[in-house]
Amino acid sequence: MENNAQKKSWPPGDLPYAHNSMDLKSAVTLMEGAQGKARELGFAITTAVCDAGGNLVAVQKMDDAALLTLEIAQNKAKSAVYGKMPTALWQQSFKGPSAELIPLYFHSDWITFIGGFPVIIDKQLIGGFGISGATWEDGLIARAGLEALGAETQGVDKCLEIMGPPKEMPKLRYTFPGW
Repeated sequence: MENNAQKKSWPPGDLPYAHNSMDLKSAVTLMEGAQGKARELGFAITTAVCDAGGNLVAVQKMDDAALLTLEIAQNKAKSAVYGKMPTALWQQSFKGPSAELIPLYFHSDWITFIGGFPVIIDKQLIGGFGISGATWEDGLIARAGLEALGAETQGVDKCLEIMGPPKEMPKLRYTFPGW
C-alpha cells in the first residue's frame, strides 16, 4: 500500500536491497565525511550505519554529543533501511488520508524526522545512515557523508528542499533549581 505522498516525494522506483554490500570501511567513510561537516558547522553528533538488513555496522559519538543521540542515530539508520526512504519523508504519510500507515508512527524504533537516509549505490540500497545531534543540519551533515562514499544524495536534497532552511530558533535557556 503505497500512498500518493510517497510516490510524489521519493521517486527511486524499484530499489532492491543489496545485502552484504555495507562493510566497516564504507561505514567509516560515511561517518568521517559527516563528522567533518559537523565540526565545520559546530555540532557534536552521533553517526550510525546499518547494513541492508538493518543490522548495526558502526556507531560513533563525537565528544560532547548528547547521550540520547546514540539511540536516535541508530533508529534513524534502521528506519531509513526499513522504509527505503529518508526518515523525514515519512511525515507526509502520517498527515494525509492514508490511515493504514498510522500504526507505523507508533513503532518503537520508527523515526519520522530528518537525519536518517538510505545509502544507495548503483541503484541498490546497501544500508542506512543516521545522524543525530543537530536539527535541520542533520541533513547537511548526512549529505557530506553520503558524498564521501559516492552514494546518492537525491533523498537528502529532497528533504532539504521540502523542509527549507530553518527559521531562526529561539535560544533555549535551561534553569535548574538552586543553580
